[in-house]
Amino acid sequence: MVASRVRVGGSGFTVFSWRNNTIGWLQSVSDTAPRTVAPAKVIQPLDSTTPVEIVTAKAVGAGTLVLEVVELWNGPVWQELLGLDKAKNILDIFAAQLQILNGITCTKVIKTPDGNWRTKTYSGCMITDVDESETVQISTMEFPKKITIQYTTATWDK
Repeated sequence: MVASRVRVGGSGFTVFSWRNNTIGWLQSVSDTAPRTVAPAKVIQPLDSTTPVEIVTAKAVGAGTLVLEVVELWNGPVWQELLGLDKAKNILDIFAAQLQILNGITCTKVIKTPDGNWRTKTYSGCMITDVDESETVQISTMEFPKKITIQYTTATWDK
């Protein structure tokens, strides 16, 4: 059998960590990469039949990660994240993040079936929202909650 060359997301092939601690009950990560702060501008004088230059912003805004984490019996989902174990609400989360020296990094590790890996490191991370909304029904089997994190830069390693 030929080894797969196609990236597989689940089954342990993708792992995500907050401050170098793997998030164990993470169901999904959505990464919206930083976008330019302004659209490119085409410069075309009235007397030119084609543009003479295309100007880009040379700057980007923040990127956004949305984590979907399954709530455990012992407390809110954010209490599973290192440094936030005492936070009771979003205001406590904001205050706790300010106390973390050297900023917060998150890391996505992508593993291959043959044991190789590569990582994407997200720097300047800050939780900006936690959606604790829920609907409880007789058929409810789990309570996934969304944590929104914004980051300043992302770099690929290895």
